[in-house]
Amino acid sequence: MMTIITKTLLKEHVWPFLFGIATIVFVFLLNIVFRDLSRLLGRGLPFKIVFEFFYLNLAWIIALAVPMSVLLSSLMAFGRLSADNEITALKASGVHFYRLIFPVVVAAIFLMIIMVPFNNQVLPEFNHRWRILFSDISRTRPALSLEPNVFFDDIPNYTILVHRVKENENQLESIVINDMRDSRFTKTIVARKGQFAFLKEEERMVMTLYSGEIHEIEKENLVNYRRMKFEKQSFSIVVSDLVLKRSNTERRGDREKSAGMMAQDIKKNMQTLSENEKNIRRMVQSDMIGVFPKSIVREKESVSATMNFNPTNSFRIEQMLQIIQGENSVIHGYKKAIASLQVEMQKKYSIPVACLVFVLVGAPLGVLVRQSGLATAGWMSIVFYLIYWSFLIGGEQLADRMILNPILAMWAPNAVVGIAGIVLVFQTATESTILASVKRLESRIKGFGT
Repeated sequence: MMTIITKTLLKEHVWPFLFGIATIVFVFLLNIVFRDLSRLLGRGLPFKIVFEFFYLNLAWIIALAVPMSVLLSSLMAFGRLSADNEITALKASGVHFYRLIFPVVVAAIFLMIIMVPFNNQVLPEFNHRWRILFSDISRTRPALSLEPNVFFDDIPNYTILVHRVKENENQLESIVINDMRDSRFTKTIVARKGQFAFLKEEERMVMTLYSGEIHEIEKENLVNYRRMKFEKQSFSIVVSDLVLKRSNTERRGDREKSAGMMAQDIKKNMQTLSENEKNIRRMVQSDMIGVFPKSIVREKESVSATMNFNPTNSFRIEQMLQIIQGENSVIHGYKKAIASLQVEMQKKYSIPVACLVFVLVGAPLGVLVRQSGLATAGWMSIVFYLIYWSFLIGGEQLADRMILNPILAMWAPNAVVGIAGIVLVFQTATESTILASVKRLESRIKGFGT
């Protein structure tokens, strides 16, 4: 019977869990599509690059979606069983609530074990690749296009005005080009008609103009003016970054490193921090010998009786204070960097543990609420996830500012929501015990009556 109960409980969780992941991934991707798709297509990127851009965003979406889906599936599964009185029937049969929640807790622990290496290896690598791709896309020039009666100034040192464009044939009419490459001269090219083509591989725009003139005037001497006519003239304008250039760099940010990488960085920063503190003490001690008499430093005599307050000593003291303040700023920067690394390192483990925490919250809530609908489970999941995420983001901000210990900041959400879950589990289990006692009492009363 216990095996059947375990299988039934786990099956009840599978489809809500998969549905939750699919829905959350879809919502997040849809938000990214609305935000970035027009910009990507506007740069003339191939479909493969666009697909890679969205694919690399999947890692952080999944890292957030899995814990939330665990909460949603727990609420829906136990809510459905409770609404159909199956939980009540199991309790009446002597099956304790701890036994009901045990297989789900084991599954959550298994999922947590999977998410730890995912957050530690896969997520940093995807974040690193996405950052490089985003940087490469940002450097790529948007797809160039000439609009009629609109000044085109996307090419440095050039302004182009075309009064009529036949896009199908790349035909232009009434063309005006201002060439500002030479700071000494102003050059204006006017043509009745022409053709243009963008050569992406060569990163240049080629324009063939007909029946035109070139007007050139020296800025400092307006008398110096030249006018040249032409029947046909080709101009080649260099346009850089028309094609996406893929780069590669080993430099990584905090969210692009594994826990091992961050542990090494923390160790290096701690060593540098220790060396800076030793340097400050060494500088202060050496300078005190020059400012204060040796008798004060060694025998601790009265400063007022022996110190010679002269302008030179005052200047040296002020100079030393400025040096110390500068070194303290460097030390403060290293401490903030260490705190930031510790936050990211702890987050890689604390977020997967949320899978277990949300089971402790979702299972008893589903039983107590006795609602099987997606709407109820959905809004309750959002509420608890917002509470959890608010604690996580707030703790991260406090830890980055060195107001709160990074370990405490990253594990506080699990502690707060976990304690609430344990209280709910205990309350539901107590209700189960009371119900079983009432059933046994009823059976004894019936037996006594017969």
